[in-house]
Amino acid sequence: MAKEKKAKNPDHLGFGRLMAWKSSDIVAAWINILMLNYLSIYASDTLGVNVGVVGSLLLASKVVDGFTDVAAGYIVDNTKSKWGKGRPYELGIVGMTICTIGLFAASPAWSTFFKCAWIFCMYTLTFSLFSTFRATAGNPYTIRHFSNNKALITKVASYGGIITMAGSIIMNALIPVMMGTIATSASGWTAMVAIIMVPATAIGVLRFLFCKEDPSVDASVKKDKIEIKEIIQLITKNKYVWLYAIIMLCYNISTNLAVGTYYWKWIVGDITLMSITSVFSVILLPLMLLFPVISKKIGIIGRMITVFGIVGIAGYAFMFLSNGSVVGALAGSLFGTFATLPLAYYGVLFIMNICTYNEMIGLPRMDGSSAILSNFATKAGAALGSWITGILLMVAGYVSAEGVAEQPASALLMIRIDASLVPAFCLAIICFCCLAFSKLEKMVPEWEAKKKAESEAAGAADAVEVKAE
Repeated sequence: MAKEKKAKNPDHLGFGRLMAWKSSDIVAAWINILMLNYLSIYASDTLGVNVGVVGSLLLASKVVDGFTDVAAGYIVDNTKSKWGKGRPYELGIVGMTICTIGLFAASPAWSTFFKCAWIFCMYTLTFSLFSTFRATAGNPYTIRHFSNNKALITKVASYGGIITMAGSIIMNALIPVMMGTIATSASGWTAMVAIIMVPATAIGVLRFLFCKEDPSVDASVKKDKIEIKEIIQLITKNKYVWLYAIIMLCYNISTNLAVGTYYWKWIVGDITLMSITSVFSVILLPLMLLFPVISKKIGIIGRMITVFGIVGIAGYAFMFLSNGSVVGALAGSLFGTFATLPLAYYGVLFIMNICTYNEMIGLPRMDGSSAILSNFATKAGAALGSWITGILLMVAGYVSAEGVAEQPASALLMIRIDASLVPAFCLAIICFCCLAFSKLEKMVPEWEAKKKAESEAAGAADAVEVKAE
């Protein structure tokens, strides 16, 4: 009887279904950890590529994103297949794992030009091609798999975020240890990444295999084909698209500075202790269970993210002032992570509100195209984070070479600034933008209720007319 009740409850979220859905996100998180947190130190300290050049290469790859993001939005919104609208592009996770292994398979013996070209190509394929299509299709895939049920999608974002974060914590704890035991040479780096990515590929395809789309979601869609001019109108008329893009730009800059490895190696003095941050991050998991309750009381986008952001800023300030203490480093890491948790897992709710606003101003919903700017900002922010770190350290005189015993004082100070004050500044911008976006969060329920009432009134009028005939 209890099982039958659960089956009839449209808001019920089974654990097996949740695990299958989040499998792909866990693997994507592992790829991001490797590519965005360890690529820079791998390229500078193992391959001998100047740290500033590495950051510039990653930033340059975003030029390609400017084209692929628009193309992906147009293609996904106009996709019709036996698998659905977004599901076919989920297989991009396989391309991402293969290219990640390829990127960390470079040799120090290669010429500087070839090493730079290899890094650029593998990074661009991972994020500008495979990740772009997967991310763009992710929103329509989510909406259609969970039958456009906002309550259910909120549960997936909250409880699924715990699963993804748990997977990230495990990987963040393992990699520093593996760096000290396996990744002690170029070939060791390749072996370490292969050990992670080969089983990750098998895990990553579980979502595609077991999570189908609900075709009834598109039954009420009046317009099949999205035109390029409508995408342009979306970008020019929907201000909330830009606000969310700025939020994601700053979020990804702050979380992808890739300075943590430098901070633990040179400021704290022991990179293996970096795994402690992952162990302590476990305490954040129970807090995420409270997110649905908190969001109902104060809202996700406005006050919740702003309050969390203030906590994160305080943590980063303490980290800077602590000047290398383990306690300060842990505080900055934990409070900074805590501040950005809602942004990491509630992105689809931002997009759903943006899609509703499209309808409010007379445009199609455009589930795929509505994420064009935010997807571009996500990848641009990740690249900018690495670029900012590279440029700041290069200007400060950081020595990029294998076997360096110490760094100049100017480089050490810049590492401290980059690890604490830069992300604190990004959080301040995020708080401001979220407060502005919260206006839409309040408008959407009112508009949806009005639309529902009008639809019911029209249906009742049609019924009366039919009865009269």
